[in-house]
Amino acid sequence: MKEKLITEFLGTFFLYSIIGLTAVLGGAGNMAPLAIGVGLAALIFASGHRSKAHFNPAVTLAFLTSKNQPTKEFIPYIITACLAAVSAAYCVQFIQPEAIAEIKLSALGLQHKDDFQLIPALISEFLFTFALVWVILNVAVAKGTQGNGFYGLAIGFTVAAGAYSVGSISGASFNPAVNIGLFIHQVIDLKILITYSLIQLLAGFSAALIFKCIEHKEAESCSIES
Repeated sequence: MKEKLITEFLGTFFLYSIIGLTAVLGGAGNMAPLAIGVGLAALIFASGHRSKAHFNPAVTLAFLTSKNQPTKEFIPYIITACLAAVSAAYCVQFIQPEAIAEIKLSALGLQHKDDFQLIPALISEFLFTFALVWVILNVAVAKGTQGNGFYGLAIGFTVAAGAYSVGSISGASFNPAVNIGLFIHQVIDLKILITYSLIQLLAGFSAALIFKCIEHKEAESCSIES
């Protein structure tokens, strides 16, 4: 398991580093969602064969729920992702201390914006976390797409599409580990951290239940036909 956890740590670390530098600090401007999606796709292609490239506790919960993750790996995967996000957040802060200080001093976080509304933000996070997990399960573990060469692109494009769609509404986290990094950078407060994480885990769990049901029925259908 050690190799898997190292892979998950590095993948999550670089994922939040990309998010922090391009989106939180605005280093990529309007292209931040694309940069994040492309970066995530590359990290998934590099890591998928070894750890399944979760980088996200909601994905880990979905893999466990759909019986694609050993129970003994569940907690270590989640702890690793959270530690990686914390490490990446402080690394970004070390690289760009003035920019992070400006976010904190000028109260630029989501919770301080006049147009921020928690309920629309939670709905946005649920829908696109669901979409992300749904795509991951269907391109990474579904029997009908086994051995495909596009899984990383499909996942990266989903994140980019979600970020472009609801980034201005919710910040487009879709990931409890990412929430921790955003909290450290004071882009979100503790209330948003908790509610986002709960709704994202619920979305991952829901997507996994539906996927599991469909896969089971398709397997039964194929068995009957044969």
